[in-house]
Amino acid sequence: MKDLKYGGMSKNKSWRRHGPNRDTWSRRSYLVATVGVAALSGCSGDTGNGDGTAAPDEGDGEDDENGEDEEEEERPEGVSAEEFESGPVPDAYLSATSLGGEQRDPDGLRTKSDVSFSEYEDAREMEAHQPGTCCANCADYIPDKDGDGFGACAEVEGYVGREDWCTIYESLPEPEVPEGMSEDELATAEVPEPYRTASSQVGETRDPENLSSHEDVDLMESVDAIEEGVARPGQSCGNCAEFVPDKNGDTWGACAKVEGYIAAEDWCAIWEHVSEEL
Repeated sequence: MKDLKYGGMSKNKSWRRHGPNRDTWSRRSYLVATVGVAALSGCSGDTGNGDGTAAPDEGDGEDDENGEDEEEEERPEGVSAEEFESGPVPDAYLSATSLGGEQRDPDGLRTKSDVSFSEYEDAREMEAHQPGTCCANCADYIPDKDGDGFGACAEVEGYVGREDWCTIYESLPEPEVPEGMSEDELATAEVPEPYRTASSQVGETRDPENLSSHEDVDLMESVDAIEEGVARPGQSCGNCAEFVPDKNGDTWGACAKVEGYIAAEDWCAIWEHVSEEL
């Protein structure tokens, strides 16, 4: 079992351009539809560019004893509160591999209470929390595989939202610059053959002749984008519909819409959550 590991934060990559600050976001400020069921979610896929839909929280929870709306935990349809908290998770996650390459062991998991598991806005009040860190850019996170808007964790039991956080957060290792290439070349380099016309996580074919530049889409690390308010908590390339995951073991990926090398912990302004297309 891992020790507490909430410290390591990677440095900004010099070739990643930071876009202008935008308004910060609260998890429960809008509604998003997943799997045909209207449910509150961590991210809508809309960064202000019209990629998703947003609506204010109208407080549709059940009334409590005082006649006030009592907010309920968002859960996939048919999943009880106990199952959501402790599992079991769907079969696709039981022994799946996390963003950081760790295989989930169903018999070696910690409870959410053990790791101070919380939503992003609550995590911000904790001393251990580093700005911008959340499950979506954690090495232990297993992204959504069935379109219900939730993933899992290689270390913690139960369903896990991409905008959540816990005290065993582990930053994704920064990929090494490929041999024979400089860091400055990563943004415009031709990607290896397995990526050039590969399919993204939702099956979109990459067209090498029709790609945007890193600068065009304000590509940066998701931790920085979330901290600055240009991205919503839970958004990263690892759970973007356009991302082409690592295919050759060098821990880099690519994008169906953007040129150059792309890391799972990155983010850009055309982010679209994978569950919207699953």
